[in-house]
Amino acid sequence: MAEPFRRGELVTLRQYDSPAEPLGRIVTVSPTGESVEVSWHRREGHDRQVTRESTTLLRRVHESEVSPREGASRSDV
Repeated sequence: MAEPFRRGELVTLRQYDSPAEPLGRIVTVSPTGESVEVSWHRREGHDRQVTRESTTLLRRVHESEVSPREGASRSDV
């Protein structure tokens, strides 16, 4: 079983695998762990919005995959 998502983790949508992929931080995790709310820092049409996403659609993003400016910003969480 995969490790559950936690608040503050960087995530993207699994369907993307390019530099233009969305980037967000988890704000809340449902009690069951099946969905999370994500504050998007970079997502066309959803920048600076919070959306609820199924965890099956997300993957973790390591800090080394993003620019220091994007990865270090936790003020939106």
